[in-house]
Amino acid sequence: MMTKIGGGSPGSCGGLVEYLEKEQAGLWFSQGREQLAGHVVVAQIDHNKRNLGREDAKYYQVILAPSQAELAHIGSDPQKLQAFTRATMEQYAANFGKGIESKDLVWFAKIEHSRSFDHTDRAVQLGEQQKGVAKTGDQTHIHVIVSRTENLREYVEGKKNEQHQRKNPYHLSPLTNHKATTKGPVVGGFERNSFSQRTEQTFDQAFTYERSLTESFRFLHCMKYGDEPAKGEMQRQVAEQAQKRAQSHEPGQRAEMYQQPGKSSENELTDDLRAVLSKAYRQKDVSDLTAALATAQAERERQRVAQEQKAEEARKQAIETAKLAEQQKVVQQQKIEQKPENAPRISRGLGL
Repeated sequence: MMTKIGGGSPGSCGGLVEYLEKEQAGLWFSQGREQLAGHVVVAQIDHNKRNLGREDAKYYQVILAPSQAELAHIGSDPQKLQAFTRATMEQYAANFGKGIESKDLVWFAKIEHSRSFDHTDRAVQLGEQQKGVAKTGDQTHIHVIVSRTENLREYVEGKKNEQHQRKNPYHLSPLTNHKATTKGPVVGGFERNSFSQRTEQTFDQAFTYERSLTESFRFLHCMKYGDEPAKGEMQRQVAEQAQKRAQSHEPGQRAEMYQQPGKSSENELTDDLRAVLSKAYRQKDVSDLTAALATAQAERERQRVAQEQKAEEARKQAIETAKLAEQQKVVQQQKIEQKPENAPRISRGLGL
């Protein structure tokens, strides 16, 4: 999962919206709305500003780019991608540490299906690819435009209902250098690494995606920026994870559950998962999805580990069988060499 946050412009977001409609016009969505036109996005983002300087950024862009494995896991389902985006923007709001939710933001998202190589790609930097060439495979990703200013409508309504006493609405920058500060002019902040990890966790828990440590943001970030001791520790954890998976529950338990359709805990969890997802899609809200899927995720992990244990046991058995065969071959060869007729002939001589 690649999560990228970019700065906006001090002007209108109209140019960005026009660019993001290059594949197809319209089809924008937000927290509780769908099928929105581009001009609606521009009007609401551009007008949601207060007390910002002329040169201050008025909006930011968040890019959510699932890997091809993640996309294959959900079949690139647009409804699932929308639900994932809504859950991610809840995490985005919470990450500021100000007690706000997605409804306190003004944001709009659009799903795109193609990407091209640009100057940031390693292949372009090495001269292996030309800039502008389309990337192969499933390149589905999501662009989110989010206003820097708190949702003014929600802010005014909250002030009217005495839910807060703030004189001015929040200005929310995900590019701030503040991280969970408690004193000074800026309280809260935005921890970008934490946001990337929570985005991964949101996807994994919502769709029971079984992510290996080597596929995680934590691992990739450490391998790129960590020092040698940190990298060594991460490699140790990778080996430990593989060992734990190999030492999980007996695979026979999985077979017993499948022999009792309608009665097993796995089938019940699957039904619960489908029900929760269905409800989340209908309500356009996945805030309750994480907690509801915690038990299901644990069960899926147990099942996956059991499968890996079975494969590991088969591999070990094959190695032992090969070793035994080799040992038997050596013993047989030794027996052949020890037979009298195969012993080397010794000259008995005639006293010469």
